[in-house]
Amino acid sequence: MELKYINYNKSNQKKNVKKIYINSFVKAERFPFWVLKYCSKEKNVIFNEISDDAEIVGMNYIINCSDFAYLMYLAIDENQRGKGYGSKVLDDLIKKYKNVMLCIERPGINAYGEKERRKKFYIRNGFYETNKFIYDNGIEYELLCTNKKLIITEKKMKERYIKMSTSPIIKIFIGKIFNVNNIKFVK
Repeated sequence: MELKYINYNKSNQKKNVKKIYINSFVKAERFPFWVLKYCSKEKNVIFNEISDDAEIVGMNYIINCSDFAYLMYLAIDENQRGKGYGSKVLDDLIKKYKNVMLCIERPGINAYGEKERRKKFYIRNGFYETNKFIYDNGIEYELLCTNKKLIITEKKMKERYIKMSTSPIIKIFIGKIFNVNNIKFVK
């Protein structure tokens, strides 16, 4: 499996990238697609189509922060799941960046469904529990990281949104959708 990461702005599969994104995340967890497209032109943002042998299999969206890469979105096309693509993408990311962090919707105490499977997938593929949780846009998230020693602060959590855009107007818009200025850890 030789995956190709094609910058969204150079992709011939833009409609399929959008479809994968929309189908993979509930509305409360995603930015309007135009925001991702707009911010994809920023130097700190990596927005990729992921292809295998010229066939689109997924997408990822990464924010380069001061001492970590924030994996904001990773989605594999529903028809391509279970073929090892997600694991390969994470392996490639971990090799490229020393510290990768992400948020997943916090599984419940007796969770055995999709949320728990997602968490187990990330743990199996090099991520660790940080015992840090945040509340954002009505959803409680658990932070996972590839480096047990990375100290995760509220400032770092704010940075992932700040680095998305240099535009003051876009930053205000992002702040209206997601909690940017008042990030607090919850228990």
